[in-house]
Amino acid sequence: MPHVIAGLGLLASLMLQLGVVSRVPLLSGTADLILLFLAAWGLQERVKNTWLWTIITGVIISFISAMPFYVPLIAYLAVTGISQLFQRRVWQTPILAMFLVTFVGTLFQQALYILSLQVIGTPISWSESLNLVTLPSLLLNLLLAIPIYAIVNDIAGRIYPSGIDNEY
Repeated sequence: MPHVIAGLGLLASLMLQLGVVSRVPLLSGTADLILLFLAAWGLQERVKNTWLWTIITGVIISFISAMPFYVPLIAYLAVTGISQLFQRRVWQTPILAMFLVTFVGTLFQQALYILSLQVIGTPISWSESLNLVTLPSLLLNLLLAIPIYAIVNDIAGRIYPSGIDNEY
């Protein structure tokens, strides 16, 4: 059952990302609900299937994205790794960990996207992309970090109630 709920949550995030959030840019940057969902899911202490869903989501996004195939997968794996690291280290303040993971993850993802576009020959300057894409995306991701964390925390709390040891 936890796998079904996680899959449905990621599918809902993907549909909202493609249908709504990508149509509401700030300058040229948009929020990344998938990144936020994976960050919040990775910060949940009782969740055991984070890496599986990160790989599945990264592959799906790689297929539908215009970026080179491996780039979204690497970005989402890094975000999950950062969230797992913070989940073990900053466990007493999970909302602070969510902000840190969102901040670092968004900057890493955007830098990876810009670098990969430059490698394939797209003429993009770092200053323009920082001002028009990265900073607006970072602001939108930080604004949506709290509601996404609250939703994912509630879902994880219902799937993995405290006091029950699950084998998932």
